Amino acid sequence: MDSITDPEASNLLAVLVLAVLQGVAEFLPISSSGHLVIYRSFLGLKDVGLAFDVALHVGTLAAVLVAYRVDVIALLRGLLRGEWRLPIWLAVASVPAALLGICADDLFEQASANVRVAGWGLLGTACLLALGERGRRRHGQPSDEGLADVPPLWMALVIGVAQAAALVPGVSRSGSTIAAGLMLGLAGTQAARLSFLMSLIAVGGAALLKLPDAIELGFGSVSNSGMLLGVAVSGLVGLFSLRLLLLFLDRRSLLPFVIYTGCLGLLILMS
Repeated sequence: MDSITDPEASNLLAVLVLAVLQGVAEFLPISSSGHLVIYRSFLGLKDVGLAFDVALHVGTLAAVLVAYRVDVIALLRGLLRGEWRLPIWLAVASVPAALLGICADDLFEQASANVRVAGWGLLGTACLLALGERGRRRHGQPSDEGLADVPPLWMALVIGVAQAAALVPGVSRSGSTIAAGLMLGLAGTQAARLSFLMSLIAVGGAALLKLPDAIELGFGSVSNSGMLLGVAVSGLVGLFSLRLLLLFLDRRSLLPFVIYTGCLGLLILMS
């Protein structure tokens, strides 16, 4: 799960900076986990606490719910009518990351402190985005029929594997899943919708798993007002970032994100 935490955030300005970074990096395909490693390694920052990490994810999950509120409501209504195709698709897509996270949690925890792993992960993100852009140009701009058009289950597994790859620091969850969808011939807006509906399960589930420990450890160095500020700012910035990503998917190219993640990855590996 992508996350941005920081140490000196007892001061509201630091909380604000971290919340903005989380809101941007959680949605734009630039990897928030990669930026976290960079923060820790090059700026000497430490975690402000697990509770603040969970709070930031509450903000970005709220942004997804607001942006895709029509789809989420339609999905819930469909469940009441016995329409299970999309929920099953999302569940299947969530399996690879869940299994890998359970089996190799300690390994990924160690990797999260390794800046070179993040560098390679960012290069991997750049490659995936380049392949996704190539796939989009090859397939043209397919129509997006919304929730009525549910891809086959084998695509759920492929995109789910792409999401599992994002457990590696530096690999963007949104970038890998959207790129996989584009390579499979999905419309950009459809790939994004599926990616962020998947995030409600993946990111939300991971945050829920952290919640008991976060409650036990307390708020750490972040005040109540800092927590609320983090939730609000990460959510608002996240909503803006999501709209910006959809604009790039609909009318522009993913090339700027390819260049950014590729150059940042190279800089890390060369430093």
